[in-house]
Amino acid sequence: MKTILLALTMMAGACAWCAKPEVIPELKQWTDGAGCYSRGGTTRVVVAEQSSEALKQYAKTFAGELGVPCAEITGNAVQKGDIVLREDGAPVSKACQETERYTLNVTPETIVISGKTPLAAFWGTRTVLQVFEAQAGKFPCGTAEDWPDYPVRGFMFDCGRKPFALTTLRQIVDLCAYYKLNEVQLHLSDNYIWLHNYPGVKTPEDVLKIEPSPGAFRLESKVKGLTATDISYTKQDYRDLVAYAGARGITLVPELDVPGHALAMVRVRPDLMYKGSVGGKHDCERAAMLDLTNPETFPFVSSIYDEYIDEGVFSGNVVHMGSDEYYGDNESYRAYVDKMLKHLKEKGKTPRLWGSFSYKRGQTPVISDGIQMHIWSLGWQNPTEAIEAGYDIINILDVYTYVVPNGNGNVGGYGDELDTKFLWETWNPAYFGKASIDPNNKKLLGGAWAMWNDNSFLTDPGLCGRDLLPRIRRNCAVFGQKTWKREKPEATYGQFLNRLERVGTPVCTRLPLWERTYAVTRTDDQPMRLASGDETDLWAVSPINGKVGFRREGAQYTFNYELPKGREVALTFRATPRKIELLADGRLVGGVPQRQHYANACKFYTVPEPERDLIE
Repeated sequence: MKTILLALTMMAGACAWCAKPEVIPELKQWTDGAGCYSRGGTTRVVVAEQSSEALKQYAKTFAGELGVPCAEITGNAVQKGDIVLREDGAPVSKACQETERYTLNVTPETIVISGKTPLAAFWGTRTVLQVFEAQAGKFPCGTAEDWPDYPVRGFMFDCGRKPFALTTLRQIVDLCAYYKLNEVQLHLSDNYIWLHNYPGVKTPEDVLKIEPSPGAFRLESKVKGLTATDISYTKQDYRDLVAYAGARGITLVPELDVPGHALAMVRVRPDLMYKGSVGGKHDCERAAMLDLTNPETFPFVSSIYDEYIDEGVFSGNVVHMGSDEYYGDNESYRAYVDKMLKHLKEKGKTPRLWGSFSYKRGQTPVISDGIQMHIWSLGWQNPTEAIEAGYDIINILDVYTYVVPNGNGNVGGYGDELDTKFLWETWNPAYFGKASIDPNNKKLLGGAWAMWNDNSFLTDPGLCGRDLLPRIRRNCAVFGQKTWKREKPEATYGQFLNRLERVGTPVCTRLPLWERTYAVTRTDDQPMRLASGDETDLWAVSPINGKVGFRREGAQYTFNYELPKGREVALTFRATPRKIELLADGRLVGGVPQRQHYANACKFYTVPEPERDLIE
């Protein structure tokens, strides 16, 4: 009996290795082999010496993730244990089914990842990472053939309204790449939606006087006063982020949202504020709208785009020009959009915009050839009308794909969480509810989801990047599956959730748990910083009021405790999930920290650990 049980156990183990590897997104084709590859001390990532620089860069990225050497080889100098990246011929067309197709051949001695392009081979490395994570460094022998069905598989992140550290942006890139999404769109400028809720605000001029401004432009600019003062990204920061993303298969798409959502621009050019009616909206919203009838508006806006394009900051192919929720007259809007689309094309870019022409109907023609359109609201843009007009479309329909974090846990479009079960089981890039289209339509480029940080400024609950990472991870995994593979997933939603945990994550999504103690002697009233980092600084003497505090993602917080002068104090910061405490000589002091601005809105005090101590 023991012999029979042992044989059955061995057979079960062998069959487990015959199973199709479980990854996100699911493999299109898999043929079983015999045995398995085991990662070990001899594992290297290798590329041929004559390979393209792009493939070599992907190999270095992959080797770094595995923590193994990366080598360039000549001839057939492949060794046992090697993971080989190859460019396997040229694609027969520019379709993503060719340019992003890869083959995976796994034997007990080697893994060979072959792609029609370097990017295709890189997607194969994502499969290897996930299987290694799920199978403790092993990969079943066999052959995989895999390719995406849609060329645009993206995530749109609003870092305009709410500031985020560069660390968060890099983590978003890592998460998207892990699940084979290929675009991150950064919404780099915007403003608070409910401007009329500010105390004392009745007119647009009142809005322009609010400090700090309820609008932000996150990039370094030559335009004086345009760039945000809490968190902004230098031009070199952005170039570096483009390079970081590119080394991970991700295209960074910049978006400057105009002519609506343009408070940051109106603040520096109040003479360009829209002066007409906003219909049923609050009149103070004119503070965030540009006057498209003013002959100086287009030169002003286009010069901002030109600054980033000409200086190689917006170096990618696609540039998003915003263009949503503008309440001025239809004809001037259509004329502006047409002129800006043509301008961006003349600058060598593929323009993208938020579809609005079903709402902004008119006689003024607008160019459509080579233009990409986000279908984000059926009230503003019908997808069939967009296709018939000649636009290439991307599904980012609000009722299914918009999340607006608030910490309350509500699920669905514009909620705290997306309905990922519905998305997994029902949604696909062709799904627009009653307005759904043929999934094989060549004008359908793919789909994306969006995280809008409308809850900011006056109503910011205090959620930081670390708070948002778990839902970003889960949503990216769902959209990775649903934009890579057109057919319904083989796995149930429950199986997907289990698989998501098994395949792991490239970034830490757990909430912080850390403690730091410093022996501090205060001698004067000068600000004293104890530790620093991209997300967090710790202060013994805050620069805003002299109390003990910290900076988190551009905002200053202080405890109700001030260090005495002339004697040493053991100052301890203790961070637990969504809470931070202060101890002086082992005694809790200071209470709940207070944010410098909008303190009453803040509910969450998740504080990432700073990277560098500045004193012992």
